[in-house]
Amino acid sequence: MAGAILTGVLDSCAKTREAGEEPRIVRFIATVNSEGSAKRVKNQFSKYSDRLEVIQGDNVKAMKEADVVLLGFKPYMIDLVLTVDGVREALAGKLIISVLAGSPVDKLNAAIFHAGPRTEDEKPFFIKRAMMNMAAEYGQSMTVLETNPFIPEEYEDLIEWMFSQLGKTAPVAPELYDVAGVMAGASGALLSIAFDGMLDGAVSQGMKRADANKILTQSLISLATLLQNEHPAVLREKFSSPKGTTIAGLLSLEEDRARYAYSKATIASSERSKEIGN
Repeated sequence: MAGAILTGVLDSCAKTREAGEEPRIVRFIATVNSEGSAKRVKNQFSKYSDRLEVIQGDNVKAMKEADVVLLGFKPYMIDLVLTVDGVREALAGKLIISVLAGSPVDKLNAAIFHAGPRTEDEKPFFIKRAMMNMAAEYGQSMTVLETNPFIPEEYEDLIEWMFSQLGKTAPVAPELYDVAGVMAGASGALLSIAFDGMLDGAVSQGMKRADANKILTQSLISLATLLQNEHPAVLREKFSSPKGTTIAGLLSLEEDRARYAYSKATIASSERSKEIGN
């Protein structure tokens, strides 16, 4: 996800520069653990080498030099990254954007302040959580942004701009962040099960998988457009004709409790996100 964000923001800033204007962000730093990862990132973003620095094995140095810090590692690495000496001081007074699943602000704060609470003379930092999906790489993500009334307006404006380069955004309250994150992030994987099943059905009826995939992919894009304007139940009613093919398929799905299965999967994913955060 961090790579997708970097791609979207770098591309946007490059277009701004080409238009003769000053981009909102002029310098980027990416941190990695291994030499292999460093080479991969440098190769992937080689055309932006004049504004992207890749640092291997020194997160604290990058945090010190940055004005905005993006946390884009695996959630289990929180303590490995944030309890390191110097992190607390490096983050003081800065905006921290976290795209870590199942990692509430309290958990991040606990790691950063593991050695003791913030003192009166320490500058506060501001944490903003965001959950996106893999379509960010193509500028078609949905990113949910957890509301935080303590973040300054100029930071909120920067955050909105950043994630708007990757698709659309939606603000959500902290208590709804886990389920909203499932809607934005995990939903694609869940819906791919239905997609795969329909492809299998088409193949069993004699269609080539590649042909079925092309047709179904565009049908989903069409459906997404329709769902922006009408309720799913209204669409199903419009699609269904008496004794028709659509109603036969819908009744088959109801018999197999497909709707309940997806409700259950959404709840399970949301509850798991909460468990990870505890």
